[in-house]
Amino acid sequence: MLLPKISPGLTIYDMKTELVLRTDALCKSYKGVRVVDHVNMNVHKGDIYGFVGENGAGKTTILRLVSGLAIPDSGTYSLFGVERKDFAAANLFGKVGGIIEVPSIYRSFSALENLKMQCVLTGISKTDAELTAILERVGLDVKAIGKKRAGSFSLGMRQRLGIAMSLAADPELLLLDEPMNGLDPQGFHDMRELILKLHEQGVTFIISSHILSELEKIATRVGFISHGNLLEEISMAELREKSRKRIAISAEDIASIAETLKEEFKLQEFKLEGESLFIYDEIDVNDVMKVLVSKKIRIDTIAVNEESMEDYYRHLIVGGQGK
Repeated sequence: MLLPKISPGLTIYDMKTELVLRTDALCKSYKGVRVVDHVNMNVHKGDIYGFVGENGAGKTTILRLVSGLAIPDSGTYSLFGVERKDFAAANLFGKVGGIIEVPSIYRSFSALENLKMQCVLTGISKTDAELTAILERVGLDVKAIGKKRAGSFSLGMRQRLGIAMSLAADPELLLLDEPMNGLDPQGFHDMRELILKLHEQGVTFIISSHILSELEKIATRVGFISHGNLLEEISMAELREKSRKRIAISAEDIASIAETLKEEFKLQEFKLEGESLFIYDEIDVNDVMKVLVSKKIRIDTIAVNEESMEDYYRHLIVGGQGK
């Protein structure tokens, strides 16, 4: 999948634009059901943006909208700093590629023949040597697969071929819709390594998935979506910080409690937020309780918190506001 080809015009694409994709109150309904509801999404250059949500959350629809495969009912979006209404004046062809739903491959063609057909359909001029290099870039050995039909490839190989076809125009943004779906553990590993390799080469990614444990290993930022609503965007560093094992204490006089516990346990990692204290040091919560009781210090709550990405997402859905 590539953005539809447009007539050559003024190139207003700016390599220095920080936001590769920005959506503004994007909405889409099917048969009277709102599947994308006023989504404001921001993808920065260099992101591996993990788009997280349950089946039917609206992930695929948003990818279809921003790739030009569907038209929004309302709202708009920009790519590389170019507003949707100005696409006709910009030379964006080839800047965006990807796989939406399933790879669009010709099952009776070989891998190389698929790439040649992709070039014909999109008006790209590349030599066999250049196309072979693309196949090797995604980990397909042209000599090994020879003239084998793509229909005989494993699911992982077809996923690789689909990405190779998306790379034919040298895009800078790749949209991958559930690329891990149906893969075995080795396929997970291979796809993860491929994405990281392409990212090192300067490609920005939006990857939708409900397999959060795999996405957690590669994403730099995450957008959580449910029932068409984008609940939160957060960097993976922030998410890991929020998900770290910690002792959480809430009380009115939390500052003095923090000082007491800092002195008692020689705390190195802790954080004060409002009336809450978060302790990240490896200490036993029972030992903390003993100190608080012995010093007759009153608190409101104390708990040990440790969340997985799945836990965090579930709490977002319950809260509804990303709190």
